[in-house]
Amino acid sequence: MIFDAHTHIGRCDPFHYSNLEEKNTTFTAANLIEEMDRNNVSRAVVMPNYRLPHRLEKANIELSSSIKPYRDRLVAFAWLDPRIEGSGDQLEKLVRIHKFKGLKLHPVLGGYYPTNRTVHTLVEIAVRLGIPVMVHTGWGALGRPSHVGELAEYFPEAKLIIAHMIDPECLDVAHRSENIYLETSYAQHPRMIARAAAKIGPTRILYGSDHPLGGGMNFEISKITLADIGDDEKTLILGENISRLIK
Repeated sequence: MIFDAHTHIGRCDPFHYSNLEEKNTTFTAANLIEEMDRNNVSRAVVMPNYRLPHRLEKANIELSSSIKPYRDRLVAFAWLDPRIEGSGDQLEKLVRIHKFKGLKLHPVLGGYYPTNRTVHTLVEIAVRLGIPVMVHTGWGALGRPSHVGELAEYFPEAKLIIAHMIDPECLDVAHRSENIYLETSYAQHPRMIARAAAKIGPTRILYGSDHPLGGGMNFEISKITLADIGDDEKTLILGENISRLIK
């Protein structure tokens, strides 16, 4: 079973390294399911596309409604900005009422450091709710994997996912903290997957595509299948690890 740990649906506001808002302003749950079927992907974690901070609450609710016909295949993560008043209450509601299974933070687009005290409040709530926290990394100082490492040390009970294996620093950060998982999108080569498996073991690596951004599901899956690792390790990375993490 292939379980994609990182996808998006919904409208997208403009941001500095994407033209997604021009290509497809309403990428839908049905569109995502079609792409999954083309690539033999059984399930996927899904979160809103980028929205300005004051629009995130509505975007999460819209996502919850749009994936209802596909609840057996799509698992929702909430995208929240910790600086928005009431974001903690929003997370509680999304998990308890709308059955969201994780939290997504994007400090680069949000313009905040992951180590900021405002982030701590949301991480504390996530820990109490038993859900993982995915943190965007890459693309600038705010996206340094070492910031996630600091969070992992401060919250050893948290389950933290470094989104994107684009910065080689992520391997050392995950090696130091056993509560950090690596999501594979934007890894530069299958060798990066093999190095990660050798350094931290295969049980904390999660296949993700960042679809409809990134290089596409087929391309991202190929990095796993072509990596010089065993079949059992590929099975863990392609789906078993994320399945276990969100239970």
